[in-house]
Amino acid sequence: MVGIGQYKTSYAFAPYEDLRFKHLLFNTELAKVRAISDELASIINAELEASEGKVIEQSLLEFNKNHRLFTIITNDQSRLMATLSNKYHEHVNEMNRQELTIFYEELSKTIR
Repeated sequence: MVGIGQYKTSYAFAPYEDLRFKHLLFNTELAKVRAISDELASIINAELEASEGKVIEQSLLEFNKNHRLFTIITNDQSRLMATLSNKYHEHVNEMNRQELTIFYEELSKTIR
């Protein structure tokens, strides 16, 4: 008698790896850049506030506007990197495992 057998399994191609915190290296460097930017902003503000004139006032307003925008952008990038790191983690670990179904033919042997 001949039959068809079936075997289902899940195969892991590589061990599970926690990739959720990959963004921390990027965010650490981004925080350093932000700190340097804040220090520069403090120095420029201190120098320009001691001066007077329309050009100085306009320059100070424009600089502070750009600095606020830079801070907003770097904060957004930091949050985005955390989100993308989690998505990357999920994606890699989904691809790490494959569901397999193996079909095979069962042969029965008869004794003669």
